[in-house]
Amino acid sequence: MPIDYRLVYPPDTVEHAVTAEAVPAEGGDPQVADLIQRVQAACHAVGVDHPAMLAAARVALVRMARRYGVLGDDAHAYHNPEHLLELLEHKLPALLAVSPLDTEARNILVLFCVCHDLRQRETRRHGDDPVGANEAASVAETDRLLDALGLDAPGLRLGLRLAILGSTFAAGNDDGAMQGAFAHRLAAWLDATQPGWRDDPVACEAEHRARIAADIDTSNVASDYAAFAQSAVALAIEMQHRAGRPLDSPGAGASCLGFLTEGQERYVFELQRFASAEGRAAFGAQRDANALRVRDTGRAVRQRFASSTAPTGAEVIAAFREIVAGGG
Repeated sequence: MPIDYRLVYPPDTVEHAVTAEAVPAEGGDPQVADLIQRVQAACHAVGVDHPAMLAAARVALVRMARRYGVLGDDAHAYHNPEHLLELLEHKLPALLAVSPLDTEARNILVLFCVCHDLRQRETRRHGDDPVGANEAASVAETDRLLDALGLDAPGLRLGLRLAILGSTFAAGNDDGAMQGAFAHRLAAWLDATQPGWRDDPVACEAEHRARIAADIDTSNVASDYAAFAQSAVALAIEMQHRAGRPLDSPGAGASCLGFLTEGQERYVFELQRFASAEGRAAFGAQRDANALRVRDTGRAVRQRFASSTAPTGAEVIAAFREIVAGGG
């Protein structure tokens, strides 16, 4: 790897507190126990049974719940344990149903599902490479977790690092070029920073698995339309939360209106592109069906507020939900 992100993104209080020893296979707290039961059942369902792998999945999910979910005080509407479990319980099995993968690939994708969003409020500390701060910090924490559990297989380590780095998602850059998931540009980045990687079969397989992981991460586009629309609402709400804007404010209204109309259109028609044949096979048909409705929904939402000078975020979200429920 060009950078050992562990050197610049140290553990936080949650990482120090939530260790494998602190998260047993069966939790005493009902909320913890439910998370543990779900993550272990999901791992078993896709054929991942190694004790250290299960321990890593348990720890990652409980850490996520402590930071951004039901066990903490900074709940995020989208990047929370339910997002991780949605990928692990539903989207990964859907991909494996059409593209069976070997044990190492399944191990990587299971840990990707539960580890790729571990850190969500990071300040950039690693220079000007194209990897996001949240992703770099998540890689650092994941590496330390694997260290603690003795999971040191080279293919697993490299595959998981590249998968998390490749999940960096950008809406554009200075020259106006569309970006989307960094996984699309990962190979070119490696060409520049790690010459000769294409001669290493482990690295080549890791890059391929990173592209599959990126498609799983954006697979909300392949949920049924109501669920896809709800994921957009959750992201809109989370954006206001992170920015400190109350949902009942006009500032949140302008942000939500733009995100739920032009923002969703750009996501579906420009930024969300499949990076792997496996992702397209699993998610392409439903994604394409959803795309046909996105512009109609956006048009209806814009029309609803054409004569309104300053709707609130709550009003925009309510209208968006009503239009989606009505078939818009």
